[in-house]
Amino acid sequence: MRTIRSACKLQPKALDINVGDQIEQLDQIINETNGQEYFNKTFITDGMKSLLTKGMSRLAGKSNDTVFHLKQAMGGGKTHLMVGFGLLAKDQALRSNQIGVMPYQSDFGTAKIAAFNGRNNPPTYLWGEIARQLGKESLFREYWEAGAKAPDERAWMQIFDGDTPILILLDEMPPYFHYYSTQVLGNGTVADVITRAFSNMLTAAQKKKNVCIVVSDLEAAYDTGGKLIQRALDDATQELGRAEVSITPVNLESNEIYEILRKRLFLSLPDNSEISDIAGVYASRLAEAARARTVERSAEALATEIESTYPFHPSFRSIVALFKDNEKFKQTRGLMELVSRLLKSVWESNEDVYLIGAQHFDLSIADVREKLADISEMRDVIARDLWDSSDSAHAQIIDIDNGNNYAKQVGTLLLTASLSTAVNSVKGLSESEMLECLIDPIRQASDFRAAFTELHKAAWYLHQTQEGRSYFDRQENLTKKLQGYADKAPQNKVDELIRHRLDEMYKPTTKEAYDRVLPLPEMDEAEAVLKTTRALLIISPDGKAPPEVVKRFFGSLINKNNILVLSGEKSSMASVDKAARHVYAVTKTDSEINASHPQRKELDEKKAQYEQDFQTTVLSVFDKLMFPGKNGDEDVLRTKALDSTYPSNEHYNGERQIIKTLTSDPIKLYTQIPENFDALRARSEQLLFGAQDEARKTDLLDKMKQKTQMPWLPSKGFDQLAQEAFQRGIWEDLGNGYITKKPKAKQTEVLVFPDSTPDDNGKVRLKIDVVNAGNSPKIHYQEDGEVTTKSPILTDNVLLTKALRVQFIAIDPTEKNQTGNATTWTNELTIRNRFDEVARKVELFVAPKGTIRYTLDGSEARNGIDYTGAIEIGDNAATVYVFAECEGIEAKRNFSFAESGSKEILIIKEKPAQLYSPTPKRLDNAAKTYEGLKLAKEKNITFEQVTLIIGSAPKVIHLSLGEMKIDADFIEKALSHLQTLVTPEAPVAMQFKKANTFTGHDLEQFAKALGIELINDEVIQE
Repeated sequence: MRTIRSACKLQPKALDINVGDQIEQLDQIINETNGQEYFNKTFITDGMKSLLTKGMSRLAGKSNDTVFHLKQAMGGGKTHLMVGFGLLAKDQALRSNQIGVMPYQSDFGTAKIAAFNGRNNPPTYLWGEIARQLGKESLFREYWEAGAKAPDERAWMQIFDGDTPILILLDEMPPYFHYYSTQVLGNGTVADVITRAFSNMLTAAQKKKNVCIVVSDLEAAYDTGGKLIQRALDDATQELGRAEVSITPVNLESNEIYEILRKRLFLSLPDNSEISDIAGVYASRLAEAARARTVERSAEALATEIESTYPFHPSFRSIVALFKDNEKFKQTRGLMELVSRLLKSVWESNEDVYLIGAQHFDLSIADVREKLADISEMRDVIARDLWDSSDSAHAQIIDIDNGNNYAKQVGTLLLTASLSTAVNSVKGLSESEMLECLIDPIRQASDFRAAFTELHKAAWYLHQTQEGRSYFDRQENLTKKLQGYADKAPQNKVDELIRHRLDEMYKPTTKEAYDRVLPLPEMDEAEAVLKTTRALLIISPDGKAPPEVVKRFFGSLINKNNILVLSGEKSSMASVDKAARHVYAVTKTDSEINASHPQRKELDEKKAQYEQDFQTTVLSVFDKLMFPGKNGDEDVLRTKALDSTYPSNEHYNGERQIIKTLTSDPIKLYTQIPENFDALRARSEQLLFGAQDEARKTDLLDKMKQKTQMPWLPSKGFDQLAQEAFQRGIWEDLGNGYITKKPKAKQTEVLVFPDSTPDDNGKVRLKIDVVNAGNSPKIHYQEDGEVTTKSPILTDNVLLTKALRVQFIAIDPTEKNQTGNATTWTNELTIRNRFDEVARKVELFVAPKGTIRYTLDGSEARNGIDYTGAIEIGDNAATVYVFAECEGIEAKRNFSFAESGSKEILIIKEKPAQLYSPTPKRLDNAAKTYEGLKLAKEKNITFEQVTLIIGSAPKVIHLSLGEMKIDADFIEKALSHLQTLVTPEAPVAMQFKKANTFTGHDLEQFAKALGIELINDEVIQE
């Protein structure tokens, strides 16, 4: 696939077209121009075809259309069209060759031609110049010699007399009328005379069969002159009833412009098959971008237009259309000159170009740069954002850094799309439109998008509409405003901001690695802090305290193991300062731009961008950790790269990154003390205790701050380490501020666990264990008496007893541990009743033994009646309040009975209740267990004496919880965890002896939902 330079051949001087070279004497152009050469470089537009068809008919006397009004902005192809008409009108052979198929073109020979350009000002006036060119100057002498005097219709009829066709071409007339509107004559102006003469000429011409007049207008220019011309045309129309024919010479919004450019600028183009191949490649690239949603799906249709726009990109027309109506832009001629500069940019470039687009303007070429600046008056925009001789424009800096020219292409394209000077005009391109123009066979859309993002960040004059169209404007943008604030930011405010942001980024929340952050500190300040606590010093690599100074400072410290340094090896602090200035600028601007301001969205985006830039810069500069260690016998600061990996969906947490760094090999910080207990205990004994067996805790903590070999522990980590050592019996807290690493001999101790509640006889099954008694301990026990070494010895770890009290002592046969104090277990009194419904009598019992008192009126049972036999309660509902006592052990129970004949369980619904069952209540499967726990969580029910059974023998788990209130959430979590040890289908059951509820109603609801039968004796409501 060939590039434009290799596939196309230019016309001579195609790179040097200049609008100023236009000759204004139309008659000279027509008489001195080779018609064949002229039409070799002329594309006959629809406008020209319309004029020639109707004009030739008029000159042949076959049409009533006399006046043709060419209406288009300056440089819109009017003069070129008139020249072509004039050349054909005077040359029958040329007509035959060029427009031989047109009707009536051969019905006349040579026409007389008079051509006048309104920018000229001959002393004989308009009419005298026309008469001169028609060879009848003497007939009009009286109309100028004594001053301006309008020839009347009769005079014009004399000029037009004869059968020879006459063509009058009047180009750019509004300036001519406009000028004479300022020249006073009598009670009016010369323009009044000229308007009258012009109007008389029109009516006279319309009365002749073969006189044709072509007059060009300038839309939106020379308003006064244009109105005078239109008045004359309207007068002629009113008088004769025939209006002028309006013709637009060139439609700049159609493909005609490409045809004109190809004819005027190129000698040859590649054949259609090669152009089709290029169109196919572009179609493929645009379709690929559309699938990736880089461009709109409609962009694919652009490729089908390439065959009719080659060698230009189809989008070039729409970009030109954005500024074609600029007052100073001469549409066809101006476009020709502009494209000439575009071709010059392409032909002098080393870049491979396959379709020419606005992005290929080379702003380093002076006349290219000046042409674009003339159209837009955006010289400052070009110099600051796009091209500067010192390579300091923003796009140039981006391209130099990236080693390409993508920012230049993006910027030049957007500049060209921003040239319109019309009020409320559409400017710029959306990102999708921009990429449609830039994508080519060898360049990726993503590269241009990245360049655009960078340019958008840096440019001072690049704006964006609410619809997302990017455009350049002479007014400075938010970036420039922010840059101004950044440049003028007081240094002390910038330094303060840097310190504040560093403090935020590395704030110690967990305090596992350090307790304080000192960002960019003075060394005196740092020394004072390090005396008491471990601190992170953030030191600039190239500031007042570079790493070398920190090392000397470290050597002078006493508490060397308290220092942690975050720094780097790059001299890049200036980049942090620059990023901080940007953050300062957006913070300052934040209060100036309210929520409804058009720049609010952009400011928010800049704010997020600058915040991210600051963080990124900090991470790139401060990327090394320095922490204490040993190198042989020398205390040194060891260096380690800061771990930079963290989840992209989370905010940066500097403390977390430092912890990750210090807890990876080589490890300085240990956050999991139990898991690393042995190693930490050994290092502590070696470095902190040394040769001493015991030491003051404060001395140990001081040595932790001083010994650089000592690993770091989290805040309060030494207390956790010591506690772990105490629990394991390796260290001992002596209780006087000292800790010993060689604990004294331990005392034996007996542990007693009731394995059941007292039965009706008060008998309890006890499980017995010991600590600090060796592998074969002796356990002596004594029921209801004092235990001695002569008391009986347990032969098993289970004792079945109904004694009120049992004492135990344990003996270590190895005598390594001292015999401890006796352990006393105290039994509970169990109160029961037997109710005779027929006799309505209640018998009371207490086990294992004791005396009983009771009341029936709700008064304190302790002070009640001594129980001596069955109690008659009568037929009404009643409650018996019972108190039992034996040798200092007490118990209370209340027994409620429904009225005679009723089987209702008496429960006060509003009063707290306890379900107490000597025989455990059972939830006998997983579903019922989890249902019960869910209901208990909803009603805040707690349980006591709970047993969980998971699985079956031999893989079975028993978890027993004694006399303690356990909430349902704890039980559910424990159950869920234990189930992970067995198969999912393993059976599950839960037993409990007590359930505590806030109300009797809750107890009823709980029991009913789970099918638990409530018995009168089991519900306790004190």
